[in-house]
Amino acid sequence: MKIIVPCAGRSSRFPNMLPKWMLPDNDGLPMVYKAIRGLNAPVEDLVVTILAEHQQRFNAIEGLKRAFGQPVHCVVLDEPTSSQSETVVETLRRTGIDEPFLVKDSDNYFELGAIEEKFSYVSVASLEDFDQVNPQNKSYVQVDQEDIIINFREKKVISDLFSVGGYFFTEPKAFLAAYDEMLRGTRLAGGELYLSEIIAFMALNGHIFKARKAKSYEDWGTVTEWRRRLERQRVFLVSVDGFLFQRGSLYFEPYFDKVEANAAAVEAVRKMASAGHAVRYISIRPSHLEPLTRSQLKAQQLPEAPILFDCDVAQWALLTAPHPTLPFKTSDAIEVDPADHNLSERLGIAG
Repeated sequence: MKIIVPCAGRSSRFPNMLPKWMLPDNDGLPMVYKAIRGLNAPVEDLVVTILAEHQQRFNAIEGLKRAFGQPVHCVVLDEPTSSQSETVVETLRRTGIDEPFLVKDSDNYFELGAIEEKFSYVSVASLEDFDQVNPQNKSYVQVDQEDIIINFREKKVISDLFSVGGYFFTEPKAFLAAYDEMLRGTRLAGGELYLSEIIAFMALNGHIFKARKAKSYEDWGTVTEWRRRLERQRVFLVSVDGFLFQRGSLYFEPYFDKVEANAAAVEAVRKMASAGHAVRYISIRPSHLEPLTRSQLKAQQLPEAPILFDCDVAQWALLTAPHPTLPFKTSDAIEVDPADHNLSERLGIAG
């Protein structure tokens, strides 16, 4: 069984950025890595189809190797194809894959459990399970009582079940034959032959496809959706002295080992960590006080994190720069009263 990940588009909905599948997540790993992670599949099963310009401009093959920790089988196309289905066809023909395969979108995440089945299927989710989803941008299936797909329509809501971008085919030759036959006909929608149309055509000709529910679906197909994902996590640079604890001194009381914690600030930082945000500490203390400082943080049940010591008693400024891959303001400075009981709300921290 193979997993084909088409990455051979020019990402027109992500202008002035890296190719969409290369965009970094909060931890720096590319979108395509996160898109595959939910499948728990061996890297040996992956086939990633990219453009020659991706390799020439970004050294894409080496980048995939670094992200996945080992070489990834790549198919390199000279030019963009007319559709995702054509990309899949080119991949099948160039690799000679003659076993069941899953086509997986590179711009979303979901979990399936075991991938391979005895039947072909489309991974789906229900509109009823999501508060935020773009219904106009999906393809929809209708199923019978046995979850067999009886209708599959592109960008037309015919039920609450929509494709999440996972298409499993048991027979590569049948897929290729259906593609070739449809190209000879006049069944194209707007000049692009969608996988949904090929599956609908195959179903009409006796091939059984089932709808299979996916779990933990996340969609990153537009800049807005990707931005929403990145904005879920922030990095908080937190002052140990004056914010988490009273401001102390080496020379006069209160000494650093005698300072009291600011309860509201401590609670806010606990909430930061529990909400999935990253925390880094900054301190005016000398570095030889690291054991004391870590002991004080631990006593307040604060998250372990790097600490930058030996900072001057001065106005601190964080210098960052805008970048197309970061579609939001990249930094903020917030000076607040550490005793404010509404501190978490002021910082926009849930939980």
